[in-house]
Amino acid sequence: MGELTPEHVYAETCANIRATDEISFKLLGIVPLLSGATLVTFFLKGPVAVEKAALIITLSLFAALITLGLFRWELRNIQTCSWLRRRAEALERSIVASAKTPQQPKPPLRIGKTEAEKWIYSITIVAWLLLPTVVPSLYICPRLLALHIAFATCILIVTLLSAFRPIRVTTPSFTSPTLK
Repeated sequence: MGELTPEHVYAETCANIRATDEISFKLLGIVPLLSGATLVTFFLKGPVAVEKAALIITLSLFAALITLGLFRWELRNIQTCSWLRRRAEALERSIVASAKTPQQPKPPLRIGKTEAEKWIYSITIVAWLLLPTVVPSLYICPRLLALHIAFATCILIVTLLSAFRPIRVTTPSFTSPTLK
């Protein structure tokens, strides 16, 4: 096994950044696309019968919860990517300390990957939660609608807490283990 050089660690760090970004972009393409296609298909089928009210509410809550689960997982992915970026910056400083390297540019209008993902996932979750409220036949079943509103409120609260909580890693903390 060869020596672990800063250049090797830097290359691996950059590869890990690319991997986390690739996962994020795949999910960002699939989640809203599938959700939008499902919602459009649902509305193009015509009016919904009252007997399908429970199915619609179940589908709405299920899809919102799955999207919330992916959102929470993606927030961890963003956190990992942020940590990797800070590590890469620290390695760059140590590897090319004498060279003048340009700073990474700020995101346009301060809306970067993290903010865009929070918006996309939050909007998708809200769209799923609103589905039963736009189906007129569901208003005939006030108990089901009340149940939906109760669960939807809980999901919405977790979504808002997830979207507004800061997740970026600001300072790398590198500690080497000490042997006793």
